[in-house]
Amino acid sequence: MPSNPFPAGVVANWIRRHAQLAAIAFVVLLNTQSVTALEQVSSFGKNPGNLLMYLHRPSGLKEGLPLVVALHGCAQTPADFDDETGLVALAEEFPFLLLLPEQRAENMSRRCFRWYDTNDNRPGIGESASILEMVDAAIEAEGVDPNRVFVMGHSAGGAMAAVMLANYPNRFAGGAIFAGLPVGCNRPAGAFDLFWSSLQVKFIAPDGADASYACGIGGFDLTDRDGDEWAGYVTEGTDAVPENWPLLSLWQGTADAIVHPNNLRELTEQWTAVQEIDLVADEREVIGSAICEVYRDNAGMARIETWSLDGFGHAVPIDADGNPEVCGLEAEYVVNANLCAIRRVADFWQLR
Repeated sequence: MPSNPFPAGVVANWIRRHAQLAAIAFVVLLNTQSVTALEQVSSFGKNPGNLLMYLHRPSGLKEGLPLVVALHGCAQTPADFDDETGLVALAEEFPFLLLLPEQRAENMSRRCFRWYDTNDNRPGIGESASILEMVDAAIEAEGVDPNRVFVMGHSAGGAMAAVMLANYPNRFAGGAIFAGLPVGCNRPAGAFDLFWSSLQVKFIAPDGADASYACGIGGFDLTDRDGDEWAGYVTEGTDAVPENWPLLSLWQGTADAIVHPNNLRELTEQWTAVQEIDLVADEREVIGSAICEVYRDNAGMARIETWSLDGFGHAVPIDADGNPEVCGLEAEYVVNANLCAIRRVADFWQLR
């Protein structure tokens, strides 16, 4: 009889070794799941906007971390916006605490934050107040550095991020707006705009595509106002004019069929006028298909950066096959552009 090619000792060692590897893989899987999980915070204070609050606590959580507030777009939830944009991976790397408010379908059927509603976009009331309550709760419970709070958002979430920066500029160190809208852009600027705004608020807002009415939706561009008028929409509603306004990163695709690309121009006019910064960019760089421009104040400090992505649609740009590491996961409204927008924003904010 031929000898056994697999002696008992060899087989035992093979089983033991692979059992160890399986156990390690299982632990890694559990750790990965715990790292990426979002935790709902059921009670965070007053909630006049009837929103939900979710947190991602990085594994390196400690006192004095920055806080990033991320506002999802229409038809999204926090679970659609955390890993996909690359925010969770970046929160682990830096680290920072990640706060993701959620819009309820009962408030707005498309789950758009109600940036356009005066019951939600003024200081101290509605959704604006609920989001600030979440920020305060995170500062108190998690030991967040109150001087390093940042807010970003996409589409309607970007428009609400702009509202938060306008309403409470002393509470935020920086902001980022992806395919968003200027503060007050749905306010009528003329007779035709008054008719259009009234029509869409009544008939399109409840279920309309990203509720970007009267601010340049699809092929219509109704955004054109001068810088002083745009700035007035911000300063008239702010709780207190700051010594330094938050740093601001603005992103827009030229092929966006939902939010008109000209909103980038109007946002730039609005926030340069607010800060009394020259509208002529101080720096211009071409990175792949994107053009980045930087606007500096009189002291030479970079206060605003704009990113225009040629041929890019209505989405947050990610680098799905990036080097040295992948940034984000492709999903609806999160699209590969070979550019990690979240990391670029964090660098501009000096978040690390």
